[in-house]
Amino acid sequence: MTREPTPPRDRFAGLFEGELPDIAEGSLLDTPTARAWLELIDRTVKAGDYTFQAPMSGKAGPWITIDGQRMLNLSSYDYLGLIGDERLEQVAVEAIRLFGTGTGGVRLLTGTNELHTQLERCVADFKGTDRAMVFTSGFMANLAAIGALFGLRDRAVLDEHVHRSVIDACRVARVPFERFAHNDVASLDRALEAPHHARRTVVIVDGVYSMDGDLAPLPAIVEAKNRHGALLMVDEAHSFGALGATGRGLDEYFGVPTHEVDIWMGSLSKSIPTAGGFLAGSGHLMAYLQHGSAPFMFSAAITPASAAVAAEAIRILQDEPERVRRAREAASRLRAGLGELRYPVGESASAIVPVLCGSDQKAVLLASALFQRGILACAVIPPAVAPGGARLRLCGTAALGPDETATALRAFAGVREANPEAVVA
Repeated sequence: MTREPTPPRDRFAGLFEGELPDIAEGSLLDTPTARAWLELIDRTVKAGDYTFQAPMSGKAGPWITIDGQRMLNLSSYDYLGLIGDERLEQVAVEAIRLFGTGTGGVRLLTGTNELHTQLERCVADFKGTDRAMVFTSGFMANLAAIGALFGLRDRAVLDEHVHRSVIDACRVARVPFERFAHNDVASLDRALEAPHHARRTVVIVDGVYSMDGDLAPLPAIVEAKNRHGALLMVDEAHSFGALGATGRGLDEYFGVPTHEVDIWMGSLSKSIPTAGGFLAGSGHLMAYLQHGSAPFMFSAAITPASAAVAAEAIRILQDEPERVRRAREAASRLRAGLGELRYPVGESASAIVPVLCGSDQKAVLLASALFQRGILACAVIPPAVAPGGARLRLCGTAALGPDETATALRAFAGVREANPEAVVA
């Protein structure tokens, strides 16, 4: 069924036309976070600067259509440029014809079909682990691993920039956790050496940090965890398929044996352009998690189409590893060009390119100014980043060629020329 697209200006039609009503004490929205968000939405909608949730018409490639306008998408996670690839669309259609649109159950009972097991073998073979298992999302994969393996008698030592799903999983599982300074192995050492009564300690880091684009120093982290007898989990949502010569991830990039990490987690919604997440590790670990993790036991299976697409995307990556290089080159062009225009881009070493703005208002205004010039570049503000760390998050992809990069940089130059002081930190 074809539906008319919803113009951005109509997304909150009628909600923010007058004064924002007072929130009654004790009511459903009586929280500081709800108040802050509603005030921000009210302000940006009335000013015409709200660019979140822009509904796209058609496929989400480098060029998209929003509200009838053709725009360049600079914030897509499609690192390998595979969205819209005919090979993926063909296997998706075939999967629906053979297996239907869903499985009718959770994986442990009636929800597993041949496509799920094929995908799990494909992930394990590519990642170099004994086994793998897939979930409806990376968020659920992190919740599954932490919730099934750790509890009150254990402790987690987290990089302070680790993904929110890891923190939420620790809270749900009631795992005591502490944080060490970002990518600071000396800080990790101090945390591991500190007196504690935990039965086991697990160190959890991201492969690529989604807000800054920098990498976890895996060799030094492995050395530290081995020295202190700790376990190690790596969230590879943004590094699986996008890092290393062939896209295998953080271990390939640094030349670290895969088995040095006890639990690998990855996403099937970024470099692999569908929906889902996975865990990978030893065979016995996966066998236990299939029976002992709540998200596997109580959540619906990923759809047959998603499973088929994910497996085919990994096969394409194995045949076309140059896609990883092309994404890296696109990010390098963006970083260099933005640097010449005096936009601060941090120290990213991956396909993620942050444009540091400082205040929430500057990030929102910069995103709005670019949107008006035909560029979708998403603003990221607290709580996704720390207060004062608002930014735009750009992504280099294999589909973002030199012409697209030049178009993007002309827009950034135009914004800089029109308002040289107000849009960046």
